[in-house]
Amino acid sequence: MAALRDAATALDVDDLVDLCYASASDALRVSIYLEGLRGRSGEKAQVAACVLCFDLARRGDERRETELQLLLPALDELIARDARGDATPARELAAISVTVAALWAELSSHAMARDRRTVAERSMDIDEGFIEVDLFDSDEFAELALELEDIELALDLDDEVLRAFDEGLNRLIPPMPGLLFSADTSADLERLEGLRELCTSFASKLPVAAELLAMTQLFIATHTRALGFFSRRNRRRDKALTEGLTALLSLPAPPVDGIGWFTATDIPGSDDVAWPKMAEVLLELAAFVGHDVDKNPGRYRPDVPNERWARGVVEAFVADPSSARIAPRLTDRSDRRRR
Repeated sequence: MAALRDAATALDVDDLVDLCYASASDALRVSIYLEGLRGRSGEKAQVAACVLCFDLARRGDERRETELQLLLPALDELIARDARGDATPARELAAISVTVAALWAELSSHAMARDRRTVAERSMDIDEGFIEVDLFDSDEFAELALELEDIELALDLDDEVLRAFDEGLNRLIPPMPGLLFSADTSADLERLEGLRELCTSFASKLPVAAELLAMTQLFIATHTRALGFFSRRNRRRDKALTEGLTALLSLPAPPVDGIGWFTATDIPGSDDVAWPKMAEVLLELAAFVGHDVDKNPGRYRPDVPNERWARGVVEAFVADPSSARIAPRLTDRSDRRRR
């Protein structure tokens, strides 16, 4: 394959794409030609890279699918020009072969139908272990401990924690008529991510934060498309659904305060279909449990700690195909957006 890599690096864009699809190409061959496009400038090289990346993603390469998501915004204007019939590098590449033309057409269709809301990632997914950052060294900790010994806390700890949570929450509430729970724009998703982080920080100390964390994760899940490219499960949505339902089932009592953000009050909470969409997920979960409890009674043992029991049930539900196609039982809206 070394000779193939050298050839791919030496070819111009048209010849590289032509050679790649002159005959049936396996994933390894396409990957090598894609690497041959790395670092090349110009629209034609960009389009060619997207076409090859799309081909690999279509074959099941999840890493290439992630790369493609990052590349697509740069193609939006080019796709619009191509749709108008303008002369574009994409048309030149599509003229090379029927295979390339079909790939470009399918790629354009996916690009136009994709969820265009984006959120800057705040953390990297780590398969194993954690990254720890020491903000203080041992000497600083000792000095800090000595200073704290000389301070008499005048405020009750619970009151102080609640006040800190309220202050953080108030900073996230948008000006009227904005809604705390909205998912229409990138700014909305940034705010929801901030809310999720805030609630995560306080969930172990404040029941209201634990309730709101569960509701936030469930809201995010119901406003994220369940299926992504090629009708594959959206892992981001599945993660939010798993975390939200696990947190909800692990609560010691119903989330009375958390649900208040989704009812008709003076609080700038959510639109009128947010709760029905979330409730539809809970109805689907209840239906799943009703059918599953007889087949897998071990998941529902009362001696298992609540959170571990909840996660086992939720993970089984999220793995079931029914969790990706929630029936619209509570609303007549034809626009089942993000489903």
